[in-house]
Amino acid sequence: MILSLHVPKAAGNSFRQLLQIEYGERMLTDYGDWAGFKVPEALERCRIRTLKMRSRRDELLEKYDVIHGHFATDKYLGLFPKEEFVAFFRDPYQQAISHYYFLLRNPQREHLEEKMFHEAKMTLLDYLSWDALRDQQSQYLGSLSINDLAMVGISEEFYKSVALFNAKFGCDLRGDSFLNVNPDTEGAEYKIEPDVRKAVEKYRAADLEVYARAKEIFARQTAKAAF
Repeated sequence: MILSLHVPKAAGNSFRQLLQIEYGERMLTDYGDWAGFKVPEALERCRIRTLKMRSRRDELLEKYDVIHGHFATDKYLGLFPKEEFVAFFRDPYQQAISHYYFLLRNPQREHLEEKMFHEAKMTLLDYLSWDALRDQQSQYLGSLSINDLAMVGISEEFYKSVALFNAKFGCDLRGDSFLNVNPDTEGAEYKIEPDVRKAVEKYRAADLEVYARAKEIFARQTAKAAF
């Protein structure tokens, strides 16, 4: 089973679309855990949904080859005879700011994260220091290390990452567009102000470490794939 972690604002929607074209009905999308959001309500929601999904083990094995969505590794860890975890990671400065503006653009979504964010009228610095979302990318790894992933993709090198996935799993994923980008930036990088840089370094230190490691693994995996 391929278990594809959709880290927020790290090309997950674009990758999901390519997976859907390739795998069709053999792919299950799993959203709704409120993964990467550490408040009691979200943790309890994730616990209940994990128990329900793990009770479907035989059905999942029969019907699906890929599960993709907003979930941490522990949800499925040890459930299937063979598990291949994959994930894309993004520069934490860019990912954090991108996620902030995503929340700002979406006050209507029925998600506790958005509700709390908008009720508090958070500034960017408020958001970066919010304990509930600290080291958001790292949270998706659960109890695994990034070294345990079968494939590591880099959001900034999306197409090369897709080629790496194809080489690893013998697929033919193709695509030429990014989904769910900020319409105000059209995919361009955000300018990082000094106070924002300091806040990310303070509150996303684990994400910075994971991203640095992700780039090392990605370089090694692509060199080995020799495409």
